[in-house]
Amino acid sequence: MLPEMMRAEAESVMAVVPRDVPFELRTPLAIPERAWQNDIAVFFAHGARQSRGTWVIGAQTQPDADLLGVITLTDRGQDDAANAAVKWVRDHCTANDLELVRVENFNDRYPEEQRSDFSLTRFTVARSETPSVDGWALPTGLPPAATRASRRASKERRKAA
Repeated sequence: MLPEMMRAEAESVMAVVPRDVPFELRTPLAIPERAWQNDIAVFFAHGARQSRGTWVIGAQTQPDADLLGVITLTDRGQDDAANAAVKWVRDHCTANDLELVRVENFNDRYPEEQRSDFSLTRFTVARSETPSVDGWALPTGLPPAATRASRRASKERRKAA
């Protein structure tokens, strides 16, 4: 339980405060209509280290699916590859009025001897308009009917005691 909690905490920090890692856009990210289910899309960014620290990261809905986009970065490590993927997807969401709902790092799914050469991050993205707080007022008290019912229940509990 504790390792899972620690992993979740680390992922949440990465999603909230990603490092700004420079990358080169090879193919823009495009989420196809078939990837959306009830205005939610889930896809992966899979990175692989090439020669001399160059990383190629492609986004896919499934391992054998077509690429949704590709970025590259050089002279970086696995964590930087994951952070670049987060920035790439976050930038895409901002530009397209999408919401990045969740980021999950699955690097630990690789065998220990391969972890430094691969990166796997899952993204959950939503199509929605974020409601504003305009027009909402802070509650000032309970509605009258609820107050009366609450008093009645309180009196009945006292009588029963």
